Amino acid sequence: MDDILSSLRLIDIKKICLHEEHEHTRLAQTCAAISTDGVLRHPPLAMQMSDGRYLILDGAHRTNALQNLGCKRIAVQIIEREEIQIGSWDHVIPMGEWLEQLKNHPSIRWQTERVKSAPIVQVVTDTNKYYVYEGAAESSPLTRLAIWHLIVNAYRKDYSIKRIISGHEYHVEKGMVRLCYPAYTLQEIESIVLSGAVMPAGVTRVVVNGRLLNLNIPLSYLMAGSLNQAEWEQKKEQWARALRLYAEAVYLCEV
Repeated sequence: MDDILSSLRLIDIKKICLHEEHEHTRLAQTCAAISTDGVLRHPPLAMQMSDGRYLILDGAHRTNALQNLGCKRIAVQIIEREEIQIGSWDHVIPMGEWLEQLKNHPSIRWQTERVKSAPIVQVVTDTNKYYVYEGAAESSPLTRLAIWHLIVNAYRKDYSIKRIISGHEYHVEKGMVRLCYPAYTLQEIESIVLSGAVMPAGVTRVVVNGRLLNLNIPLSYLMAGSLNQAEWEQKKEQWARALRLYAEAVYLCEV
């Protein structure tokens, strides 16, 4: 158990950067919950980048909430590159005006057949399947990323999104749309962040073995001007005595 706790680090919040946008409603809820509880229940997952900063791979809303609450540092679980698997989430949402607006957008090209290049997104309804590409003949990775943001932002503020693991079988009901997004590599994500850009909200899925959950880290450790290192180490010893490893599959309700 001591090995896994050695990955728990307190990092200056100024050295933290995010790889994806946040959802405003979810951020407000997360900020209120952390403020009310007075603890950070689950430390975000982070990886150190080539420029020395720490990239939050999972936990963007928790990180944003701690920044908004004025925390000086953040507790993160440091993950080594070789331990990280990157996948993606598909989004299932109702049809609406957003879909027609995207179909008529000059920057986007819709096709019923896939060409050699990978589409930005595959759109599936109960009767049709579309492959979405850039409208221009030539584009750059950042152009594709901008169109990806355009697509996600067209619906995420107005509709409740059901997230499905990419590749998993799912029956699309009448009146619904499934948007199948590609998985970027860890190197591609880091390159995007180093360029000053971010991924759309809620599309990157990070898989690691051995997450630290339910630590209930007091905000006092994160907000104090100076850290009492002895108290922090004592707290880690308490967590070490209380940790339990569950190897079987677990279903976690996040309502």
